[in-house]
Amino acid sequence: MKAVMRKTLLATMLAATAGQAMAAGDSVDVKVRGQFVPAACTTTVSGGGTVDYGTIKAETIAKDDFTMLAVKNLNLSIACEAPMKIALHTTDMRADSTVTLTGKSWNVKAQGGAYSSNTSLGLGKSGDKNIGSWAMWMEPDSIKADGNAVDVIAISGLPTATTDSWSKPGSGTTWLAQTGDSYKSWAATGTTTPIALTTLNGTLSVQAGINKGSELDLTKTVTLDGMATLQVFYL
Repeated sequence: MKAVMRKTLLATMLAATAGQAMAAGDSVDVKVRGQFVPAACTTTVSGGGTVDYGTIKAETIAKDDFTMLAVKNLNLSIACEAPMKIALHTTDMRADSTVTLTGKSWNVKAQGGAYSSNTSLGLGKSGDKNIGSWAMWMEPDSIKADGNAVDVIAISGLPTATTDSWSKPGSGTTWLAQTGDSYKSWAATGTTTPIALTTLNGTLSVQAGINKGSELDLTKTVTLDGMATLQVFYL
């Protein structure tokens, strides 16, 4: 038996002096989310979850075009104490630094390398300039749940709260970064209902694209600073 604890707290402070009318100011929603679960899952990414492009010579960065770096591969695995229905949710910790890489493509097999800005994550800033963008995905043929091939499915919004239904993305690619509150899960081939699984394994592909050299000060050291959080959500 599991329970999802959700609570919304709205705090508004109003002040007035004698003889003055009260006026409402801005308000903000503070949401508290959490879960009680009978079993838990552990997520592991090889290399400590770090993608290292090493030292990149400034002279290799195009002045008036975006520079696409090579795809780097990591292994992602999820191990659960008991069969669990789960989803993955990604939060970009550098969301304010993304760059639209117009005319470029992610090297994604499943959808012919199409570029989409809504799958971009930020690479951080150099001074006040955005360094670039990166993407993170899993190719469909690399994913196995308890040793079996599965289909990726997606839903927009908190799965336990939204009225939307799970659906299969047209490309089949498991984009682990997507604009909006997107959750990804896995279903038996040909279906769109999340399955209970004990293990999930697959190749995590990462690719970065660098802003135009003319937008950056390449006379100084520029450090790539992309960071995103992958969170397991229990369904």
